[in-house]
Amino acid sequence: MKNRGKVYIALGLLCEVYFIGTIIFGGRVTFAEFYFALGILLITLGLIRSKSKKEYILLRLGKTRSVIKICFFIGLASFVVIEGFIIGSAVSKHKEKSDYLMILGAGLRGEVPSTALYQRLYASLKYIEINPDIKIVVSGGKGSGESITEAEAMKRFLVNHGVAGAQIIKEEKSTDTLENMKFTAEVLKKLDKSKNIKITIVTNNFHVFRAKFLARRQGLKVYGYPAPLHPMLVPTCFVREYLAVINSFLFDR
Repeated sequence: MKNRGKVYIALGLLCEVYFIGTIIFGGRVTFAEFYFALGILLITLGLIRSKSKKEYILLRLGKTRSVIKICFFIGLASFVVIEGFIIGSAVSKHKEKSDYLMILGAGLRGEVPSTALYQRLYASLKYIEINPDIKIVVSGGKGSGESITEAEAMKRFLVNHGVAGAQIIKEEKSTDTLENMKFTAEVLKKLDKSKNIKITIVTNNFHVFRAKFLARRQGLKVYGYPAPLHPMLVPTCFVREYLAVINSFLFDR
C-alpha cells in the first residue's frame, strides 16, 4: 500500500514538472492545466494510499467497483482506437498535387505568427516546393490579441518566401477548425465548380485527423500534410485532441 502511494506521488510530481515545461515551451497551448490537476490528484491519492488500512478504508462495494472498472476499460478502449487514428494521420504525408493546399491558422501575437503557425507555414513551403503552381488557401480570422487576420499574416509570410500572391486565396472569417472548413468550402465552391474538390491540409500533426474528417463533412476530398510539433507539447496536444475528436464527432456539423 505504501509503495503504491509513493508511485502515485512520483507520477504526480512528474505531471507537475511536465505542466511547468508546457508553460515554458508551449506559450499559449491550452489543456496543460489537465496535467496540473492530474498531478494534484495523484499526489493526493498517493498520500492517502501511504496511510495504513486503519487510517483509510478504500471503497469496497463490489457492484460499484465493477461499474467503475467497466467504464474505465470502455474509456481506455476508445482512447486507444481514437489515438490510433490521430497518430496514423499525424505520420502520413500526402505529397502529390491536389487542387488546393489549405493552411490552417494557429494564432498570432499582434502580427507575428505563433510557434505552431510558423511550423505549419514552413511545412507548407516544403509542399509548395514539390508542387510549385498549387493554389493556396490560407484560413483564419482575427482573434483576441491579433492585430491582423491569421490569413493575412500567412499570406505575408508566403509572399516573403517567394510564393506568388496570385496563388493565394484568403479566408478571413473562421475562428475554429469547423469554421475553417465551412468557410473554405464556401469559398472554393464559388471558385471551382468541380464536384470532387481535392485539398491537402497543412496543420500540426496531432490536428490532421480531426481537420480531415471535418473537411469531409463539408463535401471536400481531403488529404493531410502534417507539420511537426515541439516534443514537449506532444502529451498535451495528443491527449487534448482525443477529447476534441469526440466533441467534433458529436457536435461539429
